[in-house]
Amino acid sequence: MSKKRGNPYKHHYKYGKQTEPIDLQTFKVLMQNGEFVNPLRDKSLVAFLYWFGIRRAEVIERVKEDFSVKDGLLIVNCPPKKGGEREPLEIPVDYPFVDLIIEQVDRTRRTLANPTRRVWDISEETAWRIVKRVMPKRYPHYFRLNRATRFLEDSTTTIPEMKAWFGWKSTRTIDEYVGYSRRHIRRQRERLARELM
Repeated sequence: MSKKRGNPYKHHYKYGKQTEPIDLQTFKVLMQNGEFVNPLRDKSLVAFLYWFGIRRAEVIERVKEDFSVKDGLLIVNCPPKKGGEREPLEIPVDYPFVDLIIEQVDRTRRTLANPTRRVWDISEETAWRIVKRVMPKRYPHYFRLNRATRFLEDSTTTIPEMKAWFGWKSTRTIDEYVGYSRRHIRRQRERLARELM
């Protein structure tokens, strides 16, 4: 019997769904101390997942031509799965670890093994293993929750902005992430204090 590779927990996660977001400082420590078999490939993949919060399949389908740098921005054409629509995403090139993404894109070349010039020419299972080496309790889709929650921590974030970034068609999808934002708990805690006045 062959050993199953990738995520053996097809319909659930070994440690349960992870809902505690991580901030940039925590992420920097993970990037500095994590285990990376292929440092540039693996670090750039994890950095891309952290900053963009898109689906694992959407990441590994990206080809070199999907990326461009203009006016200090890394611009990524990244059509969403599941029938949504999304304009190209943007991030300043001077943000932490974005240089790794750009370097990985630059190193991508057409070969017999990689005729489509995929930037991360790996399987979904390999992407899963890369994340598990760095964050044993996390998984690629966790970064989607993390990015959505981090956006929602900002009280000025609007529903159209969330839909535009993630390519969501329905506002109901946002409801799944609203409860993970600590901002709402903090606001309610402040309201409790008003009862003491």
